[in-house]
Amino acid sequence: MDITFKFKIMKMWILATTMMVAVAANAQDKKHQREHFTTEQRAELKAKKMTLALDLNEKQQKEVQKLFVENGRTQDEYIKQYREKQTVKKLSTDEKFEIKSRILDKRIAMNNNMKKILNEKQFEKYEQMKANEHHKVSKKAGATQKS
Repeated sequence: MDITFKFKIMKMWILATTMMVAVAANAQDKKHQREHFTTEQRAELKAKKMTLALDLNEKQQKEVQKLFVENGRTQDEYIKQYREKQTVKKLSTDEKFEIKSRILDKRIAMNNNMKKILNEKQFEKYEQMKANEHHKVSKKAGATQKS
């Protein structure tokens, strides 16, 4: 073999290895950038964002925050249970169905509670915000799957 050919192959290997290390380091950095707030902190931030977006009064803000805290606690518990079950064994379709059904029941309850707290105009805007957020998340998920 020609020595220049060997040199080119070695350069390609070094470049490929360097790129793999850079990608791995970048992926690890993103994990550490996430903030891990408590349930109460997340609820407070979410309620404040809604207050700004929907012009909630103080009573509405407190009720929404309380609702977010309750939902956050049950959601954390569901996630914990799901992860425990997932590590022990692979979930059956019936177990997955039950989990998804519970999640949808909680969403329905959340919607009903929000209808009680918000007026009609605020609730319409809330629904629009949820739809926009869903669109952003699904768009982001699609982009990461393509990568």
